[in-house]
Amino acid sequence: MLRTRRNRGEHRGMTGLMALVALVGLLEARPIHAQGPVKIGFIYPDTGAFAQAGLDMRDGFLLYWSEVGNKAGGRPVELFPEGKASLRPDEAVTKARKLVERDGVHIIGGILETADAYALRSYLIEKKMIVMLMGTGAIDLTQKHRSEYIFRSAFTSNDSSHPLGDWAYKQGYRKAVLMASDLVVGHEMMGSFARTFTDLGGRIIQEIYPPPAVPDFAPYLAQLRRDADVVSAFFGGSDAIRFVNQYTEFGLKEKIPLIGKGFVTDESILPRMGDNALGIVTGHQWSAALDTPTNKRFLEAYMAKYRRPASGYAEATYLGSQMIAQALETVRGAIENREAFLAALKKVEVDAPRGKVKLDAYQNVVHPIYIRRVEKKDGILQNAVIATYPNTTQFWKWTPEEYMAMPPYPEMKGKWAK
Repeated sequence: MLRTRRNRGEHRGMTGLMALVALVGLLEARPIHAQGPVKIGFIYPDTGAFAQAGLDMRDGFLLYWSEVGNKAGGRPVELFPEGKASLRPDEAVTKARKLVERDGVHIIGGILETADAYALRSYLIEKKMIVMLMGTGAIDLTQKHRSEYIFRSAFTSNDSSHPLGDWAYKQGYRKAVLMASDLVVGHEMMGSFARTFTDLGGRIIQEIYPPPAVPDFAPYLAQLRRDADVVSAFFGGSDAIRFVNQYTEFGLKEKIPLIGKGFVTDESILPRMGDNALGIVTGHQWSAALDTPTNKRFLEAYMAKYRRPASGYAEATYLGSQMIAQALETVRGAIENREAFLAALKKVEVDAPRGKVKLDAYQNVVHPIYIRRVEKKDGILQNAVIATYPNTTQFWKWTPEEYMAMPPYPEMKGKWAK
């Protein structure tokens, strides 16, 4: 009798142990998505001067995730787009607080305006929030003020302006005028052009910085020195349309060549400039005219979904989404393992619409930069590629230490002209 009770006790113990083992196995075998979706916030301007750029950013972001069924690494991906007014950094911070504290996002992407990016930095780092800069060129965020949480898929304000300065000098230009919106991004873009151009022997003879969203460029164009060889400019969105159209109306286009940052003739606004844009040369990381299978697929998918051409803004957010998805695949969706996810994100390499892309040690894109000229093909305006600078970094031909020891470009505003 005693023996029988002991056997029964052993049997119950074994049964309990087997049940526990089975439970552990079941837990280990649970799909990762049982933890819930990966949540990605996205901040973009949807009103004001940069509204169209912001909408293109949003749509490039949404396009990629729709193509992969809103899944990555075995988990569903939930998207939280938040629109804001252009030129309102305070609103960007409010949107970020909502995304982090109410929506519980794991990553924040988007962010177009440089002032927004700098305003957001302290809060996002304090919250240890992973950030993918998909639109802003704010230089210091991947240089002196870098963070292990900040990554960039777009560009830096200098990475296409450095090659443009090099290209301009090699065309024989020696006297340049700088014209840009009086914003940090304008100072950064003009400064980086000026640095390479003057290092080679060129000279900046004038700097003109109209306020953003200025309704009329006439007073500023009237100041422009007519003895310049070239004008290097940066304006975006509706400002770029007004600037290019008025530059032509003033009779300047045929007298002084106009070059600049790629957003001056971005595909989203090029049709509204018409033939006024013909011949303008820009430096940029992407062009709709790139004849590669990857770019063609992107262009076709964007047109099919939104019934309008893709732009450089859309390409940058599409790429940023690719980078996030690739890192999620590497960690099998375990974004809560922050260390592993950050390590995976640092190692991403993507065959993007713009070409091969990877990250440098400062978590900024290394990518091709294209010198483009506006031409007309089959009656349609396009940014035709006329030169390529492969594997361009934010530090150009300097070491990171050499580059970051130089004065920041915003501090050089007004000091380039001699």
